[in-house]
Amino acid sequence: PDGSIKILPIITETPAGLLAAATYAGASVRLAGLTWGAEDLSAAVGARAARDERGHYTDLFRHARLTTILAAGAAEVAAIDTVFPNFRDMAAFAVECTEAVRDGFTGKMAIHPDQVPVINTAFTPSAAAVKQSAAIVAAFEAAGNPGVVGIDGKMFDRPHLRLAERLLARARAAGIHV
Repeated sequence: PDGSIKILPIITETPAGLLAAATYAGASVRLAGLTWGAEDLSAAVGARAARDERGHYTDLFRHARLTTILAAGAAEVAAIDTVFPNFRDMAAFAVECTEAVRDGFTGKMAIHPDQVPVINTAFTPSAAAVKQSAAIVAAFEAAGNPGVVGIDGKMFDRPHLRLAERLLARARAAGIHV
């Protein structure tokens, strides 16, 4: 039906696109997420490489990556990490996926079908994370949704609740019973 196709734009194709990242918030109900890429941006600014000799993104591309996470958060949509072009190096790819989850990405684009199982493993919430998130949500509900709750001697506040709710939503989307 008209308007049912979701949109996942690559927001870093040009410097202007990157600088306009905040404008995606509220732009369309069809917006499903935001992602980024290094190749077109590097061509647009004349960068010869997106990564340094250790394989880490250079400052320009770390900026693009972080801007994508922040713009997706502002738009309340999924932040999807860019491709990992060396599709034969699965160990490095797994590390990059783990880092992407740590930093707030909820998915990663694949450049090769062999990458899909690694992506699914990294971005699907673990049973332990689901259990902890469910406990946080339950503790807030049981306490009447206060500003702070304690679980096993550890304090959890509203940002922890929001993070737990987001993780549980991802788990449900992955077909995990919550």
